[in-house]
Amino acid sequence: MGAQANNEGALRRELGVALGVVVVINGTIGTGIFKVPAGVVRLSGSLRAALGLWVLGGVIALAGALSLAELSAALPRTGGLYEHLRRAYGPYGSFLLAWTRLVLLLPSSVGSFARLASEAALGLYGRPASPRVATALSVGFIALCAATNLVGVRASARQQAALTVAKYAGVAFLGVAGLCLALPEGGVVVPPPAPPVPYATEVTALGCFGALVSVMWAYDGWADLSSLGGEVKDPSRALPRALVLGTLAICAVYLLANAGYARVLGVEGLRRATGGERMPAALLASAVLGPGGRTFLTALVLVSCVGACMNGLMTGPRVFVPLSADGEFPEALGRVSPRTGVPTTAVLVSALLGIGYVTFRSFEELTDAFVAGMFPFYMLGVAAVYVLRRREPSLPRPFRVPGYPWVPAVFLVGASALLVGAFSAATASAWLALAVVALGVPARVLWQRVRARSAS
Repeated sequence: MGAQANNEGALRRELGVALGVVVVINGTIGTGIFKVPAGVVRLSGSLRAALGLWVLGGVIALAGALSLAELSAALPRTGGLYEHLRRAYGPYGSFLLAWTRLVLLLPSSVGSFARLASEAALGLYGRPASPRVATALSVGFIALCAATNLVGVRASARQQAALTVAKYAGVAFLGVAGLCLALPEGGVVVPPPAPPVPYATEVTALGCFGALVSVMWAYDGWADLSSLGGEVKDPSRALPRALVLGTLAICAVYLLANAGYARVLGVEGLRRATGGERMPAALLASAVLGPGGRTFLTALVLVSCVGACMNGLMTGPRVFVPLSADGEFPEALGRVSPRTGVPTTAVLVSALLGIGYVTFRSFEELTDAFVAGMFPFYMLGVAAVYVLRRREPSLPRPFRVPGYPWVPAVFLVGASALLVGAFSAATASAWLALAVVALGVPARVLWQRVRARSAS
């Protein structure tokens, strides 16, 4: 245990509030805001319902961030959600999170961002996006993002800061341009896709549940910073501030972008939007910016996806440091480099798994698996606020979630609706995610037996 525990001691507290906000924003803005709004309108049945779901998604994300801020300030250990689940539910809860993150969540997230980054890069240079070329380029992006994370957390965060400023400003510009710039004479007419894409003609609860899955995919990332709890300066103050400020910034720019889409494309244009050159952001950019709009949007998608991939390979592997220190995983996986303060092996293993996923799975399969696999753990993490307030009332809490007990309940109710939507479609990827979580139980039993035999 001594050598393993020293892994956590090798981590360096180098991140402040500003870089913490960068981590939250960079981990959230990836691809969703550019393409998801079309599907939200089609599923929800009306433009008003779709805009309402984006507001609701922001409220749910903020409620989750406020709840996690209390836990992160009280328990600022690297791994974030891992430590919250361990403290509230014991080793099985935290192990299942780490197992699912290693086997499914982290590689599917990294793989989806790398896949779209490759498509954007090929589009920027006018190259056809053949599957073989796109896959090879995706592998290259994952390798590049892993390499940038091996130089140290502060250096990596600074590199990501430039990408974050660029993509946040780009999304905000899209929204402002959509609201303020002149539209083509006669308005924007989006031709029907071939084959036609089905859409709801009236608002239904089931449709809204399904749309909320897509909305929360776009908002996901607000929890990533907690994974760096052992590398944040003055974590009891900096973690809550960065979590809340970053989430508020995301809510603001997402609502701005959706307002721009609504004004330029309207309900019919959003229903007809699909992907690639026909995704909502591309249609808006072409309508208000002219021929240069496509180039601007393609570059923005590329920057967003690369930044999100870098963020995933920075925050995700940190969970394996405390897991190894607690004897729940092989010690080598959580080993921290004394030179850089980075869990090198965990970053490299995560990158290799991401390469495997992006080679064999589509973007839609990757995102479905991520949503269905991650949100049960988010719910358990937020519910830990209730558990620990009752079980450990004397635990120092530098930050307390305002509006307790209602604010955590808002997240739990919203996340429950999200999971109903995710599993009502009964996609193979959603059920695969559930199966992966369940397999974590025998995996832990097997590991404990191996560990006991090696110790005897």
